[in-house]
Order: sequence, then C-alpha cells, then structure tokens
Amino acid sequence: MAVKQNGVLAHFTPTVSDYTNQTVNPASNAVATNGWCMYTCPEATLTSAKLVVSNDTGSAANVDIGIVEQTDVIQFDALNQQPGTPSNYGAFSFPSGSSSNFASSIKISYGNLSGGASITPGMTVTWTNSGVVNPATSNNNHTAIVHYHDTGNANMWLRNMSHPEALSLSTATTFTTSGGTFEVSGSIAGSGGNAGWSGNVRFYDSLQGTLYLQNYEFRNNLDYKYLYANDTNENRVQNNNNLSRSNGRIWRPVATTTPTYDNAGQTTPQATDFIDAAGVEVLVGSVSQISAEQYLVKQKQVADNEIFELNGLVLGAYQSIFVSSTAAVSFNLMGFEEVAEALS
Repeated sequence: MAVKQNGVLAHFTPTVSDYTNQTVNPASNAVATNGWCMYTCPEATLTSAKLVVSNDTGSAANVDIGIVEQTDVIQFDALNQQPGTPSNYGAFSFPSGSSSNFASSIKISYGNLSGGASITPGMTVTWTNSGVVNPATSNNNHTAIVHYHDTGNANMWLRNMSHPEALSLSTATTFTTSGGTFEVSGSIAGSGGNAGWSGNVRFYDSLQGTLYLQNYEFRNNLDYKYLYANDTNENRVQNNNNLSRSNGRIWRPVATTTPTYDNAGQTTPQATDFIDAAGVEVLVGSVSQISAEQYLVKQKQVADNEIFELNGLVLGAYQSIFVSSTAAVSFNLMGFEEVAEALS
C-alpha cells in the first residue's frame, strides 16, 4: 500500500486550541473547547498510529480518549415527550449506512407554493438574503438542498445550507427550485425558518433513540461538507504540513434549541427536532460528542511532567480520534496513512 501521510498526523491542546464557525462574531471568531475529534481517517485509507499525551500544566490532569464515528451524538427526548408517544424508538426511521442518508432539523414554513409535489428531496433551492453573505460566492445568493417536503402543512426541511443564518430573513423572499417556488413574507402568517443542522447519518440506534450525526459544519483534517467525496474533502498536504492539516478547525455543534426566524428577522428559541423519513418531527433531548461505549480511556490521570502513550491505534475510513481534558495537556497523534483497498 502507498503511504499518503506520515509523522504527526494531528495535534490538539484542550482549552487552548480554538475552533470557529460562521455564526461567531468576526471580532472574536474563536471558541475554546475541552474536547475535539482531532483527526479523521479519510476514505479508502487505513491509519496506524499512537497517541502521545504530554502534561506540563503544573499538576496532574485527567484525559479522555475515544474512537468515534460521528461529530454529534444526538439523544432524542423521552418517548412520552415525542409526537404520538410511541412505545419505542423503533417508531422513528433514520436510514443509515450510505453516503445518501441524511438528517436535518432545518425547517422552513412557507406560503404561495407553486409546483407543489414537484418540489422533491434532492432539489437545489436558491434565494437571496441581503443581510447574509454566502462565503462560497461572496454575494447574497444562497443555496440549500430539499431534504423533506410536507405540502399538507406547508413545511420544508433543507440540508447543506450555504450559511447557517441564511434563513434570517428581513424582507419578503421567494425561494426557487427546478420544481417550483414558495415564499416567506409578512403577509403569510407563521412563515419563516430556523438555523438548524444537517449532516450524514452514520447510524441510528433505534433501541436507545440515539442519532449518530456527521455534522455538515465540521472540519478537522477533513471537510465534512464534502464527506464521502474523497478528492474534495481531504486536506491532502503533499509536503507533510501538519499545521495545515491540524489547525483549520470548524464546528457548529448541534444544540437542544435553535433560533427560529420570523419573516422580519426576529428570533425566538425553539426546541430542536429532526424530521424522520416518514415526516415525524423527533425532539432532541441532549447532545454530546462521544457515547459511553466509544471510550478507550476515561479519566486517565497523567501526572505533571509525565507522558502517557496509547499505542496500537488502527482507524478505518471516517473513524476519528476524540480527545478531551479540562487541562491544557498536549495531544499528538503520530503514525501513517496508507491507501487501502475499498471493501468488497
């Protein structure tokens, strides 16, 4: 197999290493965090590595380490709080296992629909928001993809938003697709949208009601916006530039509430819910980055001026190393990326 990268594949220091996203004020565009998916194995790749934890903080520190396959672990609310009060979480359908399986909580309520049932999942939606710049085009023209369309209740769910606040509308707006148009305006009662989240479904645990999401708005050494498109999403650095691979951190983690915009740009908080394949809105109870069974090391104490090594790590495509600590210890992942044969 051919070596793609070698040496230090990623580094991270909790409370020191920052990330950012498009909703953070540009004047202070960094957010500190205790935990991070510091490295993700690319598609058609096998990674063999060890993780070195160095503590020079002046006192003992506890660290958590895990192998994860998601950016957000979304635990749905209790069954008696869900629509229809089903008897188990198997009542909800979130297909997973392929690059075409998505989830979304980005909802828009509309009026003046033209096209009706012709607006179907997978279509591109375009509109203009004069108050929000599309970072991909440096103008005010925005795009998203239809995820689910409920014509009976005049609701539509979108995914792959060009900007998470692109639905913060302050004027009447027409949305255009190849199948028809719809509108949000002051003359349409209840019209507006929210700044929810979307991404690929890695797995839905129907026993526990847990959705493992690969967040569209996440970037480490991979850009999850282009997940499953290997030539596009991998930050391939031919000169083995670890800084370039490690420091482009972006994330807008899923929260239990989301801003909901009316047609004049005013916001109110709303409980986050994800639409399932049957059109059921499933309420979110809590969100984390890692689940209990994914830990390799939990609250491992590393003494001051000591080094802890976790050896023998092997990662397949889209498996990630998650690290966390409340102290500013140094995590460094050292190893090899090699081209791997696709599974048959």
